Amino acid sequence: MSSKHELYPSVSATSKHTIHTTTASGKELDLRAEFHRTLYAAADAAAKGRTGLFRRMRRGSDGYPIRCTCRDEVTDEPSRDYYCSDCLGHGYLFDETWIVYNRNDDAPRRWGYYLFYVEYSVEPTSKDFIIEVERDVDGNPVVPTVREHYYRIDEAEDFRADDGRVEYWRLKASLVDRWSLWYGEVQQRT
Repeated sequence: MSSKHELYPSVSATSKHTIHTTTASGKELDLRAEFHRTLYAAADAAAKGRTGLFRRMRRGSDGYPIRCTCRDEVTDEPSRDYYCSDCLGHGYLFDETWIVYNRNDDAPRRWGYYLFYVEYSVEPTSKDFIIEVERDVDGNPVVPTVREHYYRIDEAEDFRADDGRVEYWRLKASLVDRWSLWYGEVQQRT
């Protein structure tokens, strides 16, 4: 009998109770599959993932975020006079996608920053954002989407298996006030 979510895809049916798969580098657990089961649930466990938005900052050839045209040339701030549909008042251009993540709720008390865990396919960088959205009583995002909390990614650390394959990402992030999304990026004038 095969399970819906195959945790150990390369293990034969006769040895299904072993916790390792055979790879070129030896025996190791399929962490991608296990992490996916943790986020999205399995037959024997509840889902631990939360749905939110991942804001990937668009970057120029120099590696810095691309400024939106709504930024004032004198103050170097996003416009407060009108709503910018390109950057939503952020001041920089970005792309948003839905993701499922797990957040360590104990981390702010212990270390002063938040820890997020996301799947290998996200490929985050520092200065990107994770955005928590408002949810209904069933835990689904409300429509239209309401952005509640913004977390700036300070450090993105990939976790790799023995063969070098990225299994998942751990993100160290700081909670950012809405009004100061752009503020930390303003260059200091002397």
